[in-house]
Amino acid sequence: MFAAIALSLVSAVSFAQGKVVVLDPTGAVMGTAAAKAKFDKLQKSADFAAAKAKLDGLAADIKALQTEYQKDGMTWSAEKRAESEKKLQSLGQDYQFQGKKLQGEQQALMQQIMQELGPKMEAVVKQLVESENISMIVDAKSVMMAKPENDLTPKVTELLNKAK
Repeated sequence: MFAAIALSLVSAVSFAQGKVVVLDPTGAVMGTAAAKAKFDKLQKSADFAAAKAKLDGLAADIKALQTEYQKDGMTWSAEKRAESEKKLQSLGQDYQFQGKKLQGEQQALMQQIMQELGPKMEAVVKQLVESENISMIVDAKSVMMAKPENDLTPKVTELLNKAK
């Protein structure tokens, strides 16, 4: 029993020697100038812009059809209502497909960026652990609340921007 108490005191003392911080690794990497530039390039590409325009057009078509249906639907014949519902369903499916396509392109780019900058981020984090006497890093997404001064994310982003 004495050994357990001694171990808990030793661990409490060693815990007090370092600080606990939070880090959002994805946020740190995606906040870099390099990541932002790649996302800007993707969004300005002709394919992405065309897909986004198509998605926006589908959204406008859906909204217009819904508005028309709500306004005049009660006066339509059963056949016209069924046709409008079918068209609305088809537009909704097209919208979901286009949305997933755009989201897939963004996620693929995000994975590529994480693979490229992951090793640099690891080196930056190790450097900060040593220089700031950090004993534990917790994923920011798992924490309910943390003081801004305990968030390592902005520092990691800043150092990644400086790293070549």
